[in-house]
Amino acid sequence: MGKQPTQGQKKTKDQIAKAASQRSKQTKKKWTKGRAKDKLNNAVYLDQTSYKQIETQLPKMGSLITVSTVSDKFKVNGSLARRCIRHFAKSGLLVPAGDQNSKQYIFTVNAQVVAAQKAAAAAAAADKPQTQKKAPAKK
Repeated sequence: MGKQPTQGQKKTKDQIAKAASQRSKQTKKKWTKGRAKDKLNNAVYLDQTSYKQIETQLPKMGSLITVSTVSDKFKVNGSLARRCIRHFAKSGLLVPAGDQNSKQYIFTVNAQVVAAQKAAAAAAAADKPQTQKKAPAKK
C-alpha cells in the first residue's frame, strides 16, 4: 500500500487533487527507443550489367555463398538472389556445400570451373597480338 499520512494529519481534497495532477504531468517511461531499421532499396530485376557483375564477382566471394551474402553484396532482393544462385549452380559455377536444405542455400565456388575460366582468359590474352608503342623521336 501507499504511504499513509501520520496520525492526526489528513490530506485535504485540494492536496489530493494537486498530487494527482502532478503525477499525470510527469513523462511516462518508454520501454523501447523505437529505432526503426532503414528500408533497403534492393533491385527486383536484373539488367545485363548487373548480371555481368554478379557473374564476374561471384567466384571471388569466397568459400561461403548464401542468399543473404549475394543479396547484401549485389543489392538484389532475396528471391532474385535465390534465382541467381540456382542459375549459377545449374551452369556449374557453384557447388553445394554439404547437405542441402530447401530453406537455406549454402554453396561454394567450383574451383575447377574457375581455374578453367582463368586458363581460357589467359589463352585469349596470349592469342591477341601485342602492339608495341614507338618512342617519340627526339628533336
